[in-house]
Amino acid sequence: MTMNFEHFTEQEIPYDRLENYGLTQQMIDDLPEVVMNKFLSGRRTPMLPVVIENQDGQKVGTHARIALVRLDDGSVDISFSAQWTAADLSIFSDSQQRALLAGKVIMTDVDGGGTCYGQYDDTIQQVMTVPVGIVRQNLTVIQGLYPSIISDAMLENVAKGKVVELNNSEGELASMGIDLEETIAIRFADGDARLWEQEVKANRLPKYNFGLYGCWMADDDNHLSYTPEEEYTAELQAEMRRAGQQNLAGENMRQMSR
Repeated sequence: MTMNFEHFTEQEIPYDRLENYGLTQQMIDDLPEVVMNKFLSGRRTPMLPVVIENQDGQKVGTHARIALVRLDDGSVDISFSAQWTAADLSIFSDSQQRALLAGKVIMTDVDGGGTCYGQYDDTIQQVMTVPVGIVRQNLTVIQGLYPSIISDAMLENVAKGKVVELNNSEGELASMGIDLEETIAIRFADGDARLWEQEVKANRLPKYNFGLYGCWMADDDNHLSYTPEEEYTAELQAEMRRAGQQNLAGENMRQMSR
């Protein structure tokens, strides 16, 4: 079960805008498949290296998560979520801080924003907030699409920040819960609640992600850096050969199993 209110095609990617921030078409086209799929569904990428111009006109390198945004006139632009140096968690109670740092969704009152759901994004060290009313409206829409699958009781449990299990339209076990990383702040997963919780960890990328023109490397924080093929070190060349051998072995095994 998936729900996405917006989807983009590769032809709509504003490569010229991205180029202004140091992200070439080659780099974008080489993004790992899982990252590109998120990007085209309006979700944010992991931290990517970007170049910005400061007030003195100097080019400064930093990292940011990027997402595609459709404007009112139908054109497509990009939005950035920059990394903060620290998150001000002191405005939350001790129990709320523990919940946030454990990856849980909390309910909290925000000045000028009323009651909101809050979730800590450790890649940008920032607490994201979404008004409760918006998420509840999205839940109501989803229930309207799947009235025989999602009960009122399930809806209320999700609204309380719980992950609920259900049987999807194919009769298979699935789970849903609030995840402010998602476009509609609600995430579905195939499997039970435990798998729903583990899915975030599964999104971590391997260290080396080879593309057609270069390699995206992920560090321990899942931040990406890019090296074009012509600048490969001996280490990268060895890793590329090893990855090629593994892919070949995997393909041979698939052929033998047919």
